[in-house]
Amino acid sequence: MAAIDITPADVPNPLSDFEKIGYHTFLHTPSTYTYQSPLIVMFTWMGAAPKHIAKYAVAYRRLFPTARILLIRCELLDVFRGSLASQKLLRPALKVVREHVDTGGDMLVQNFSNGGGIQLVEFAKLWRATVGTPLPMRAQIIDSAPGKGSWSRSYKAIYVSLPRNTLTKLFGPLLVHFFLLSYFVWKTITFKENGIVTMCRELNDPELFDVKPPRVYLYSKADEMVGHEEVDGHAEQAANLGWHVVKVLFEKSAHAGHIREDSGKYWSAIMDAWNQGVTKRPN
Repeated sequence: MAAIDITPADVPNPLSDFEKIGYHTFLHTPSTYTYQSPLIVMFTWMGAAPKHIAKYAVAYRRLFPTARILLIRCELLDVFRGSLASQKLLRPALKVVREHVDTGGDMLVQNFSNGGGIQLVEFAKLWRATVGTPLPMRAQIIDSAPGKGSWSRSYKAIYVSLPRNTLTKLFGPLLVHFFLLSYFVWKTITFKENGIVTMCRELNDPELFDVKPPRVYLYSKADEMVGHEEVDGHAEQAANLGWHVVKVLFEKSAHAGHIREDSGKYWSAIMDAWNQGVTKRPN
């Protein structure tokens, strides 16, 4: 379809029209919403600022004026929290999604970065345990993920998520390296898999995610936190497992910043997936 450029330059009072319904969980319901309207579910990247999240939320509102938007934000502790604790915090989101699916509504799910991917996987496991099916979607969008969580790329992702102040500049690098050292040592001595490696594997688990909906990977050659070769490998594995995969590669955009390079290319890929998506629920 023709290129779509609907990303706002700035959003006054970002996310002020969202209602907080749980831990880091927010819901926007327009006055025109009906049970037949779409549900957009966004799992954001770690430390994403409201002013940045709002650009995606406003763009989705322009594309789907009657849609509800369910927003699950991600902070540093959310990435390293255990599975049971994470799923407990995701229950308010589960309630919204289940009500929507039970009334026959269609859903678009987008995660950003590895942080959003980890929370999406935990949500899909919670859905599977509660409902007994893979997470039903009309389209799945994966932005700037998944990566393999190497030390250097994990360091960059965590450091940029920290508050910008003098203390961060002075002590941030040391603290992040110490945190990563502790994490990797703990995983080694307890013989546990790196959480990002687990997320990569479970994103391609057909028990958790229905293979029928289109899956779009949006990623960049210039991303310093998730390598484009890592995304390519994951997308190829998904295709071999039966997913209908679309890869949309950007040349110069930074991590989770592809709309700044080509907003039209970005949103056109998403709308193409939505228009091609099936509405049949998994059995």
